[in-house]
Amino acid sequence: MLDARFAKDQLVLFLREWYMHPNGQMPAYEWALGDVNPPVHAWSCIEVFKIDKKKTGVADYKFLEKVFHKLLLNFTWWVNRKDYKGNNIFEGGFLGLDNIGVFDRSSVLPGGGVLEQADGTA
Repeated sequence: MLDARFAKDQLVLFLREWYMHPNGQMPAYEWALGDVNPPVHAWSCIEVFKIDKKKTGVADYKFLEKVFHKLLLNFTWWVNRKDYKGNNIFEGGFLGLDNIGVFDRSSVLPGGGVLEQADGTA
């Protein structure tokens, strides 16, 4: 909300070729860049667009045009990894809409066993 230009630049940065794989994959988090998380990047782009429009009264459609195709590529990569039923609905991922957790769900738990996709983290 303080600096929309900086926020937009940061969002565009992750879509550049040195962060985003040509197949659309974006880094998940620092210990497992190849894991799959919900595509919150697209959500962030539209939220920054709306906040900036409300603050300035000007809709920056050039920003949306700049990120759209890369976000579409990322969505295609993402849904093809976690859409086992083929209905374009996300069916998994690390946690929810954040990367913060007490443990890595992809690894064996300290007491043994591996968390299944439907297991909770509470």
